[in-house]
Amino acid sequence: MGKRTTRPAVAVLAALAFTWPQTGTPAAAAPGGPAQKSHASSTSPPPQRAAQAPGELLKNPGFEGDHTGTAPGWRVNAWGTPAPGARLTPEDGQAHGGRRAQRFQVDTAPERVHLTQGHRFTGGRTYRASIWVRAASPVTVTLQVRSDDSAKDFYQAFAVHTTEVGTRWQRIEATGTAPHDMSGSFRVFLGGPGTVTVDDASLTEVSPAGDSGLKPSGGPVPADYFGMHLLCRGCYGDSWPSIGFGLWRMWDNGVRWRDLEPRRGEWNFTMMDYFMKSAADNRVSVLYTLGVPPLWAASNREKGAYGPGSAAMPASLADWRRYVRTVATRYKGRIQLYEMWNEPDYHKFWNGTPAQLAELTRAAAEEIRRADPAAKIVSPGITINGLNWLDRYLAAGAGEHLDVVGAHVYFGLRPESVASRVRNVKGIMKAHGLGNLPLRVTEGAPLGTASTPGPAVGTTSRALALFWAYGASGFDWYTWDRHGDRVIELSGEDRRTPTAAGRAYARTVTWLRGARMTGHTVDGAGTHVITLTRPGGYTARMIWNERGVATVAVPGDWRVDRWSDLTGQPRDASPRKINVDGRPILLESGPRQ
Repeated sequence: MGKRTTRPAVAVLAALAFTWPQTGTPAAAAPGGPAQKSHASSTSPPPQRAAQAPGELLKNPGFEGDHTGTAPGWRVNAWGTPAPGARLTPEDGQAHGGRRAQRFQVDTAPERVHLTQGHRFTGGRTYRASIWVRAASPVTVTLQVRSDDSAKDFYQAFAVHTTEVGTRWQRIEATGTAPHDMSGSFRVFLGGPGTVTVDDASLTEVSPAGDSGLKPSGGPVPADYFGMHLLCRGCYGDSWPSIGFGLWRMWDNGVRWRDLEPRRGEWNFTMMDYFMKSAADNRVSVLYTLGVPPLWAASNREKGAYGPGSAAMPASLADWRRYVRTVATRYKGRIQLYEMWNEPDYHKFWNGTPAQLAELTRAAAEEIRRADPAAKIVSPGITINGLNWLDRYLAAGAGEHLDVVGAHVYFGLRPESVASRVRNVKGIMKAHGLGNLPLRVTEGAPLGTASTPGPAVGTTSRALALFWAYGASGFDWYTWDRHGDRVIELSGEDRRTPTAAGRAYARTVTWLRGARMTGHTVDGAGTHVITLTRPGGYTARMIWNERGVATVAVPGDWRVDRWSDLTGQPRDASPRKINVDGRPILLESGPRQ
């Protein structure tokens, strides 16, 4: 876990002990800053194009008009010292559509010069951006839609796609949902020096009416959907949390590379062996997060989140392979998933490029598949600011080595807000041909201090239900045994006894595990109804209201014969109406499970 809000998405580059391939990888899309310079175009209003599509949000999307530099309605956003070397000129006669196109030439610092147009975005609305591009010679090009608020969002992107562009016209498209109302921009930039011609840009709102666009898996909710972090197994006695989770993500618990091999060739598996036995004894799966090299294996001694060298990539690919191979061989069949790093878009955890971590992923996947073919490979878990990073990682070819895509999602006391976050990560996956892979939230939790136990209880239960409803294959709660950090606490001060929120977690697990989620509706008053079915004619509806208290008329065809709340107290009754708030209740019919 790291800082959650204002972390930069730009990796800190360091000197390498060897060189890894960079082909097809764009430079970081850095935000502007105090030294930012804006080179505006002519102030004359953009002309109206007869063919402009209804609902188009961009001004002058065809780059038309009488100008000698940047087309009317557009501007160049460049920053940094020395100033990037860039030139914009009109292109006549070879436009994709209309009379003119925009020629965009970048000679130096391509990551610091963007062709942009501003727009005010509405939270919860989904936008589709696209542009036609061709290059003088192949170069990577990024299309991005982002916030321009450095204080609140640190220029967070919510739609982005990077691809290599050749000498023929091709269309780049990115779709994403604005997480809140924001002033932002449509942006295009190059991943290296080069010259491109752009034309027929588009930005439209494509929000589906009454449909989140997210669906749960068609299968039953598996035990390993419910993941947990245990930071200090054994510190509070040998008791095991009795709240029903089915997977342990091993991170922040003393089994990183630097813990296992503090000196080259000298391994210490005492703690990890104990943890693996605990996992087996309690029948939980294991997700192990690779990374954090020992100082002797680090490419430099820059101080990361865990001390000198901890953010560095390995100095030797051979040492990395040996570390991965040793762990995968020792724990064959006992580690089900391997995560390729922790929060690499945050420079305190990774100081290399997405392409370099894509290469580490390739090497690790090769070693793991040889040692333990059944194990799954999970992409590094990105933070809220990590869409740009994930896009570049997948553009560098990492996707062909992955079985699961990972993300870290922290949120407030209203878990309903996570839909846009999940949708945007899935959008990146789909754009890179990985739409069929599972998305696992490998770290997350509600953030916020609840004044009474009620909101914490309701938030905990709703979060577990909603991540599955939105299509996540797993949700790894951070953590069972840590207090503070504004994370809702599942255990008491003794780190053994569940709190009210911990008991709500356990109760929700019994509602969901093994059931199929066959429906999820939300009415105008904010009342959610999730339908769950099991073999033998069992049906249940999990109901809550995200805004306050609401009275729900219970349809007769639900055939409700009992209901219960998060305390677990069953009530044999067939209510015609029932009051609901932010704490879900379960209405059941059919055989008791």
